[in-house]
Amino acid sequence: MYAEDELLSISALQHLLFCRRQCALIHIERVWAENAFTVRGGILHEKAHEQGYASRDGVRVARAV
Repeated sequence: MYAEDELLSISALQHLLFCRRQCALIHIERVWAENAFTVRGGILHEKAHEQGYASRDGVRVARAV
């Protein structure tokens, strides 16, 4: 099989497809800076794990499915 350090995480793959430089900065150099978009994304992601349902503008939203 493969050693743990030979594996590529899904987030690294996403960053690589978006921008090779961004991928290297985040996953190799370990450089990361929060901004308004990443903070908002973190908040929305936390909310995704809360169980429950909601309706908004006629659309039913299910969380923690």
